[in-house]
Amino acid sequence: MIACLGLHDGYQGPRFDADRLVERWPRLDIFWLNRTGALVQGTVTEAVIEGTGGGPPAIRTVNVCRIGGGVTIDETLVRLIWDEAFGVERPWFACPACGRRCRYVYLRATIACARCHRLQNASRHLRRQTPGVGRVERLRRKLGGCDTRPFGPLPARIRRGRSRDYHDRLVAAILDEEEALLAHLGGVVHDLKRRIRVRKERGQW
Repeated sequence: MIACLGLHDGYQGPRFDADRLVERWPRLDIFWLNRTGALVQGTVTEAVIEGTGGGPPAIRTVNVCRIGGGVTIDETLVRLIWDEAFGVERPWFACPACGRRCRYVYLRATIACARCHRLQNASRHLRRQTPGVGRVERLRRKLGGCDTRPFGPLPARIRRGRSRDYHDRLVAAILDEEEALLAHLGGVVHDLKRRIRVRKERGQW
C-alpha cells in the first residue's frame, strides 16, 4: 500500500542513472557569487559545495577568482555575460563547453552546464506517479521540526524568526496536499476492489 503513496522505491532498480541527476553534483551559482562579493576584480573566494541527492553526494572545494571578463574556477577560466533586468545588471556564466548563458556550472571532471553534462532534475524521474508526496516533503522541510513523510504530526509554531501567518499558510498547504493524497489513495483502493470483483466474476480469484 505504501507504494501507492510513492514511499516505496519498488523492486526494480531505477532506470535513470543517478550520476545524471542535477542534484548529484556540486555546482556554482553565479547569483550567489555576485551576492557574496566574489565577482569583484581580484577577489579570491574559497567555496565548499556538494551535491545533495541521487546517491552519495560529491563534495568539492574550489577557489574562485575574478580576473578580467571572467572568473577562474580552480584552473578553468569561465567567461561572464552581463545583462540588465529592471535597471539592475545581472551576471551569467558562459558555459566553457558550449558558450550558452547559464546560471549554474557543474563541477565534474570538466566544468560545464547541465545540458553539456546531460543532467536532468530528479523530479523528472522520481515519484512521477504521485508527485504530491514530493510537494508534501518540501513543505514539511520548510515548516521544520517534523517528520517529512506525509500524515505525520505537525509541530507548534516556532515563536522566534517566523510569523504566525507564515506558519499557518504552510500548515494549510500541507493539509491540502495530504488531503489530495488521501483522495488519490481512495481512487487506488476503488480500482483494486473493482479488479478483485471482476476477477471473482470470471472465476480467476
